[in-house]
Amino acid sequence: MTTALRSRPETNDGVAFGWGFAEAVLFFVIPDVFLTFCAVRFGLRRSFRLALLATAGAVVGGLLVYGWAGVHPASAYAAMELLPGIDATMVETVRTDVATHGTAALLAGPWQGTPYKVFAAASGDLGLSPVGLALLTIPGRLARFLVSIAVAAYLRWFLTRWISQDAMISLWAAFWILVYTAYWLA
Repeated sequence: MTTALRSRPETNDGVAFGWGFAEAVLFFVIPDVFLTFCAVRFGLRRSFRLALLATAGAVVGGLLVYGWAGVHPASAYAAMELLPGIDATMVETVRTDVATHGTAALLAGPWQGTPYKVFAAASGDLGLSPVGLALLTIPGRLARFLVSIAVAAYLRWFLTRWISQDAMISLWAAFWILVYTAYWLA
């Protein structure tokens, strides 16, 4: 993975966009995993561009889910409930939040561990504005992406004095393994 990322930076663009899109639809690993890898490997500047592309992918994927749930909400929710970390209680809670607060409810989701796709589905199911969903997806997704890469890039800068880049990548991997183990087992 590292060699391909180093030798072909344009590959990173496609991975970032694709990961943002896939996670907005049915993939269950957040783009922050890839974005923080790039921040640890390459630094903040390059990762910022990738965060923008992941956000663009999320907008496109979110609109696809919006359309799906607008036509057939039961199948959209049923597919999501097959994913790790999403259950009927979460879907109903998000649906209630979106019914109460509109698409603005998705601004809190990324900070609470609630997958964006559920907010996109609820917005489509409830017939809210797709433009509102697209516009609020940008700050809703980008803010957490930027915080994630800023923390990872800072740790890269700070730890460079004491450990090798390979050791940093190992710490990065251990961190995400622990995060997902805790999230999926909760």
